[in-house]
Amino acid sequence: MIEVIGLNKQFSNNVVFKNYNQVFSDQKLCIEAPNGHGKTTLLMMLAGLDKPQSGSLLFAGRELNEPTKTVAIASDRITLPDFLTAHQIIDLSVSAIDCPWPHDLVKGFSFTAFLNTRFDALSSGNQKKCQLILALMRKSPYLLLDEPSAALDQTSIEHLLQLLDVYLNDKPNGQIIITCHEPAVFIEHGFKCVSL
Repeated sequence: MIEVIGLNKQFSNNVVFKNYNQVFSDQKLCIEAPNGHGKTTLLMMLAGLDKPQSGSLLFAGRELNEPTKTVAIASDRITLPDFLTAHQIIDLSVSAIDCPWPHDLVKGFSFTAFLNTRFDALSSGNQKKCQLILALMRKSPYLLLDEPSAALDQTSIEHLLQLLDVYLNDKPNGQIIITCHEPAVFIEHGFKCVSL
């Protein structure tokens, strides 16, 4: 369960959250809101990659000292080194988090042919696949996916849904939180929708 208490966040004069309180208790959640209403910002703060001005973010009742060890995120907001190939980026992550090379994820997303392509030369769909591979291979108890189906082909969406169906099998206290504009397909796979 993730609990947001008294969250305040603004960029210059743009107030994104003002004393925002929410409990995300379902294991599989889809957050809905129009563009610019803070969906991505919330995920980035939950992942520890952005800081609120004030407020608390609790995971199973406690604040995480190092969210990046417990929370995995895939988002276009995260800047990957675009001068490296996808293979090099995955290698860096494998080394940093000391996990096995994600052969099955790469194969499942039909990404093998693009491993030696520089990230900045990948299509938006293949950049999304790379981001998803980097998040999923961490096998973190908390998985945050920002618009995970955006730019993906139908086969890759179906593969992602299959992965999400079983992701929490060995994580009884884990959660998957996604943002999306078209939640129907995720609802069919057990996601509950909440408005931001």
